[in-house]
Amino acid sequence: MRHNRTLRSIGLSALAITAMTPLTSSCNKDSDMDPYSDSSTLAVTAFKLKNNKDSANLDSAYFAIDLERGVIYNPDSLAPGTDVSKVVTEITYGSDVETAVITMAGGSVRDGEVNYKDTPTDSIDFTGSVRLTLGIGDYKKSYDIKVNVHKQYADSLTWDEAARTTLPSRLANPVRQKTVALADSTAVSLIEESDGTYTLATSRDMFHNQWSKSEITIPFAPQIGSMAAAGQDLYILDNSGNLYCGDSEGRWTDTGRDWSCIIGAYLETVVGLEEIEGETHFTQYPVLNIDDCALTGDFTKFPRSGFSNFVTLKNKWTLSPVAFFTGGRLADGTLSNATWAFDGNVWICLNESDLPELEGASIIPYYYYRKTSVSEGLQEFNVWMLVGGRTADNSLNRTVYLSYDNGVNWRPGASTLQLPDAIPAMWSCDNIVVNQPKSFDLAENWTVAYERQRPARLPYEVNDNVVTWECPYIYLIGGTDADGKLCNTIWRGVLARLTFTPIF
Repeated sequence: MRHNRTLRSIGLSALAITAMTPLTSSCNKDSDMDPYSDSSTLAVTAFKLKNNKDSANLDSAYFAIDLERGVIYNPDSLAPGTDVSKVVTEITYGSDVETAVITMAGGSVRDGEVNYKDTPTDSIDFTGSVRLTLGIGDYKKSYDIKVNVHKQYADSLTWDEAARTTLPSRLANPVRQKTVALADSTAVSLIEESDGTYTLATSRDMFHNQWSKSEITIPFAPQIGSMAAAGQDLYILDNSGNLYCGDSEGRWTDTGRDWSCIIGAYLETVVGLEEIEGETHFTQYPVLNIDDCALTGDFTKFPRSGFSNFVTLKNKWTLSPVAFFTGGRLADGTLSNATWAFDGNVWICLNESDLPELEGASIIPYYYYRKTSVSEGLQEFNVWMLVGGRTADNSLNRTVYLSYDNGVNWRPGASTLQLPDAIPAMWSCDNIVVNQPKSFDLAENWTVAYERQRPARLPYEVNDNVVTWECPYIYLIGGTDADGKLCNTIWRGVLARLTFTPIF
């Protein structure tokens, strides 16, 4: 039987367990503690590190103390590269304690024992195993001490060059591609090959680059870049503007509609633009509640092409889902920096100042963490990341922008979120965020209790001391480089913190 459980450990925080190795078992088998004595006299009540010339922020690290298990550790690991081989500690315990001995083993600098009670300013090597033993007479209690250090920066967006793959084409040097995700998270890629044939590729496991590929015959000349997914259906325009509906098997049906462009999917429909008696109008298929109005008046600044991908927001504050895009090319050929939103009925302009004028930008729905004025810890935010795009002078945007308020405001992301030099500048790049199952064996290091589930960074389960969760990975697919050539690559990235074991 599976149960949703949370983990209980004194001081356990939301940022716990990163690249730490499992703590050793801390059962005090060698203890002769009298069960009738007051064990609190051998309790460690506080633990902290002191700053040194190489690390100025050691004293701000919070350490949790698990008296039951005899474990002392820092839930939020220290910054990568922090030297913990020569660290002075400040340990607080009862005045009745007669002996306090720290034993080090397997460290990079030193092994052996330190009489902490007599020499509390002696440095400790935390690169190996460290145990503190307190004693009163014949009674002793031991604590395993672990100083955890991140192997990578928690709030960096990391891109695994070793995980870079090519587009799922049948032939070398594909000419055009478009990749979208169906409602069941299946990735669908439509590719025009170098010999003019077409490949339809699908994947339910992009993490392991597992694709099913087949050559398909399309009975019309498709605008590859116009393809969108709404629910389990695919929609695409031909070169004459006819709208077709298809499926992941490559079967297409003419809808009888003639559009000038597809903006994107809204729930189970697609929205776009069509020409009626010489005027451009908003349109939707299947037709629902959209206002059938021409792009005049306030809508003369509504782009006609070159939009970013269309992303949808759903939360408890919206009466209906809201979808939005940014950028694009206006009717007069100039570029836009505005963000437009659609609620299923009407369009509004959210912002037209924070971003550069771009076409072909890519918006990624994701997560980020930052401190707030009401909390000492980090708070999770659902964010939109904007990458890529081409500017009015044909240069390519390399700055990653973030919006914390669903497209109303944008700002450049932190340096740790910017794309590495290995990823070339590009525009018209597709993106898909796919969850990958991850797990971590907690062994005997934690006390597991059946409690009411508390809010978690990501949903997780605990079963037989094994934590499992879904880690969201970003895939950047295709794109066009500065020379107008298709980028034959798929890049995989992830916010490092999301790969850490999500324990609260």
